[in-house]
Amino acid sequence: MNPAERLRTYQVAELERIAYAELKKLGAALTIPVDIDQIVENFHDVDIDVRRGLKSNYHTWGMVARDLDKDKLVIFIDDTLLDSDHLRNIYRMTIAEEFAHVLLHREAIEKVENIEDFKALHNHGNWYKYERNAKWLAAAILIPYEHILLDSRTLYKQMVCATGFGNPEAIKKKLAGVMADRYEVSVIAMTYRISNWPVDVWKKVDAAMKDHLEFLE
Repeated sequence: MNPAERLRTYQVAELERIAYAELKKLGAALTIPVDIDQIVENFHDVDIDVRRGLKSNYHTWGMVARDLDKDKLVIFIDDTLLDSDHLRNIYRMTIAEEFAHVLLHREAIEKVENIEDFKALHNHGNWYKYERNAKWLAAAILIPYEHILLDSRTLYKQMVCATGFGNPEAIKKKLAGVMADRYEVSVIAMTYRISNWPVDVWKKVDAAMKDHLEFLE
């Protein structure tokens, strides 16, 4: 069977449940920022390794493949991701996205035997959907639902008490920036996460500021 035939798409609710199950494994050890390396290596027996030239030669920061010698999956990342602190967010999201592919598409990945199989997988007509699923799951793991809601409520109250209710967009922009730093993700990733279901912080901020409330529901 072609490995691509083992792929499927997921609903957002499914992806959120998968993320919750992975984070629950950390128990009391769950911290912010989430230790994505620990989840990958300790709970799934997936190695993380470095490869030179992934970005320059293949236009990708990372990839997941089966190590035939070890008979296990390995997430390979471009070596430059370890060279600079300003690439920390990219490193974390790259690991999370490749790990998300493992969680969602492991059966297909493990069936890749050669370059033809690899190309068939990534050239599949619905690959953009599988990639989108992986990105969503990665964000849900790095930005846990319950934690981000709690932080949003705390920060919102501090901000409106300091600046008032006159500029919702400024409050939302500042919230995204502060929390992106805290969770060690990009502002773009944070904004997308908290402005969409199930988090929906933007709707909560708009409603609270319209009614001059110092808290988010």
